[in-house]
Amino acid sequence: MYVRASKPEASLSAALALDGIIASLFASARKLRVPLPDLRARLRQWMEMQPPDRFLLIEPDEELRRILHAEIGRAVSFPVMSCGIDDCSETVDGAIPVLLPNRVAKVRELLPAGTELLILQVRSVPSSLGGWLPAPSDALVGIASRSGDFLKLARTVLAAAGFHPDRLVLRDARKADWHRGLKQTAAVVCDSLTASELPSGCRAILFALLSESSIAELQSYAEFVSRPIESL
Repeated sequence: MYVRASKPEASLSAALALDGIIASLFASARKLRVPLPDLRARLRQWMEMQPPDRFLLIEPDEELRRILHAEIGRAVSFPVMSCGIDDCSETVDGAIPVLLPNRVAKVRELLPAGTELLILQVRSVPSSLGGWLPAPSDALVGIASRSGDFLKLARTVLAAAGFHPDRLVLRDARKADWHRGLKQTAAVVCDSLTASELPSGCRAILFALLSESSIAELQSYAEFVSRPIESL
């Protein structure tokens, strides 16, 4: 028995509780004279039967990862974790890997063969831009985010939707002077995380990255794996 001067942290308490469950299992198995190899084999079978318990977002760009993580978290109540590509092989066990199409080749090299991947699709034109289409030729529109990939994607989408490239004001929110000039724009297209940091008076247009089909697929996966095993 160990005596502590302070109350153990929640994570330590959970680990001790889990150790107690495992110890109880082995004690019961010994009483029933179950051979250890049989117990190990049965435990392995049970582990393989268990459905994934979380989504694992795999994205190397830290800022883009934060944006996607937030969008997935709003779309589903299922737990969501995230990591970079280099760390995915260590954290994928028991998870449903989700990632953007341009990350698939690299991730497949690192994960075991046959690992199922949920590939996210990006919206072509966000529904939030509906009120601005057709694009006004004289409108000065800002684009703001901490993610360089988001800035490039938003600029490409807006240009394809008819906004003149010379009328787009890009601002990297990681820079100290990123607010400069945004108050002079008609609106600022931004991700949901950057929206809360815009200067007062700026009109924010949230640019949701994930397509509606990807959100529906995430919700379908979450609903399926959350069902009790008996109902599957």
